[in-house]
Amino acid sequence: MALALLMAGITTAAVKVFGWKFWPRSVAARHTIAPKSRVRSLSNDQRLVAVSAEPPLVAAPRASSSAVTVRHHLSPGEMFAAAKVARERGDTAEALRLSQQIEEFFPNSPEGINSHVTLGMLYLTLDRAELALLEFATFRRVGSPELKAEAYFGQARALRKLARYDDERTVLEELIASYPRSVYVAAARARLAELATDAGAH
Repeated sequence: MALALLMAGITTAAVKVFGWKFWPRSVAARHTIAPKSRVRSLSNDQRLVAVSAEPPLVAAPRASSSAVTVRHHLSPGEMFAAAKVARERGDTAEALRLSQQIEEFFPNSPEGINSHVTLGMLYLTLDRAELALLEFATFRRVGSPELKAEAYFGQARALRKLARYDDERTVLEELIASYPRSVYVAAARARLAELATDAGAH
């Protein structure tokens, strides 16, 4: 007993002299281990960001399929009249385009058949005598008698440009024989006289 009291006294004295502190291991561990960092929750972060509404999607304007794929074509009569107006105002290119379209789209219509004469005259204007000759020859096969005299005379003009004078003479003679009252007869007779003079000169 005396020994125990002696040891207690020594310990107390040491505490007073050296300032020793004796803490339980568990208590010291609690004071020395850093507290766990708290994980920040992101569940409410959106409350801190001002979110503006997305602009509405605006669809690009789409071209009307009918406007793109469907082209309105005039009637044969309207196209033929437009070609005639173009010729009268000197727009040969437009008259040629319209007449070619009439032949392409409406080949068996009256306008399509008569366009052979129109095209023949236009080709003569453009010095494309071979094409003109084909158009006039086609009309002579399928055209109406009322316009065949014009086709004969146009064909004779194309042959003249090609320097095919014998063929030209033949066509002119056929014109006079077949259409003696045609307005082209006088010009045909005059041209035959020129051909006869040229032949006599040679």
